[in-house]
Amino acid sequence: MRCAQFRTALSARLDGEPSGLPEIRLDKHVARCAGCREWLDRAERLRGRVRAGIADGPSPEWSARLLARLGEDRPGGRAPDGPQVAEQ
Repeated sequence: MRCAQFRTALSARLDGEPSGLPEIRLDKHVARCAGCREWLDRAERLRGRVRAGIADGPSPEWSARLLARLGEDRPGGRAPDGPQVAEQ
């Protein structure tokens, strides 16, 4: 079995999904394979950063930039002020 298959199983495990492999086999591979240990470490750190960003929500600066960019596509170059009602 190649590392790519183990990494797919590790990714599934991180997502709380069935890994498709016996856990002991997956753990033994990670213990022996420096490349997969490093991959798992990076994946866990990335997952933590993503979760932290989701919990905090977008920054006010990010929201302002998004609204400004949305306004660039609107007639008059204004960002929407609130809920929009479609004209019929």
